[in-house]
Amino acid sequence: MYHPGKVVAVLTPKDSISSDKSVQATLRMWDENVLTMAVDAKIASKIREGDIVLCDYRPEKGLSVPVPRNVVVKILRGKQAERMWHEYREMHEKRKRHESRESQQSYIG
Repeated sequence: MYHPGKVVAVLTPKDSISSDKSVQATLRMWDENVLTMAVDAKIASKIREGDIVLCDYRPEKGLSVPVPRNVVVKILRGKQAERMWHEYREMHEKRKRHESRESQQSYIG
C-alpha cells in the first residue's frame, strides 16, 4: 500500500548535524497527518519542498507485528501529481463531511 503526501521540508545532512548521509522529508499526508519519513537514497537528491510523493506503507518483512516501512519511494510532478493529490484530498473531504453530519444527528428516544 502506498500513500501520497506533500513535502513540507527536506532534511539533509548539509542543513543539519547528522550521524549519516540519509535524507528525510516532513510531509503533510492526504489525510492531514504530518509525518517525517526517510527518503529512499535513489531519489534523495531530487526531492524538494512542494513535491507530491508516494510513501511505502507496506509492512516491514520479518517482524511479528506489521509495521509500515514509511519510506518516500516516488516523486510525482505535473498533472499526475495534481490529479493524485486532488483525488485523495477530495475523498478525505467527503469522509469528513459524512462524519460531521453523523455527529450532528441526535438520538431522540
